[in-house]
Amino acid sequence: MTAPDDADQGVAPSPRAFAQGVGVLLQTVGMVLCLSTCCICAGYSYAVPTLTRGQVERQTEQAGDKTQPGDAIYRWRDLTSDPGKAGLTAMVMFTTVGGLALASFGLGLQSEKPRSAWGALISAGLMTIVLLACGVGLWLGHASLLARLWHAGLLVAMLLLVGFSAAAVRQMRRFPPPVDLYTVPRDFDEAQYKKSVR
Repeated sequence: MTAPDDADQGVAPSPRAFAQGVGVLLQTVGMVLCLSTCCICAGYSYAVPTLTRGQVERQTEQAGDKTQPGDAIYRWRDLTSDPGKAGLTAMVMFTTVGGLALASFGLGLQSEKPRSAWGALISAGLMTIVLLACGVGLWLGHASLLARLWHAGLLVAMLLLVGFSAAAVRQMRRFPPPVDLYTVPRDFDEAQYKKSVR
């Protein structure tokens, strides 16, 4: 025997169903981005051998730099001298943070929070801008083919998410959720509710 659908019970589908679906999509993509970049950062030490203190000092002396290897100026010069490395570093760093933002606003969209649609659109838009900036370094500097393909895939995904988020914003503005969506009514009888659950 099949379960009755919503139409048989007279329950209308939510007018914000697309926005809720975009929320699920944002949560999935956001968590995949965050966790994958965390794994990349953790696994990087296995792919590239860690330099000893003597090797770092020799490289610093050969470069003619008088600053200490741990100095922020040294790191900044090291990144700006290689645009590919700078683009890859920024892409990994912002993809982790952006993935968390997308997942958070996706959860809000699924819960039909009114401002979460704007947060999702802004997050996806900022991620697209950051990826475009990182792409300049990756595609003009020295970067591996895998890093460039990964960047291209992320950029296409972000452009799609910007479009989905913009559609979710339009739907949330056209059909705003009720103000008392998650509030308990004043005449709510907790004892009667507990009896009905049992």
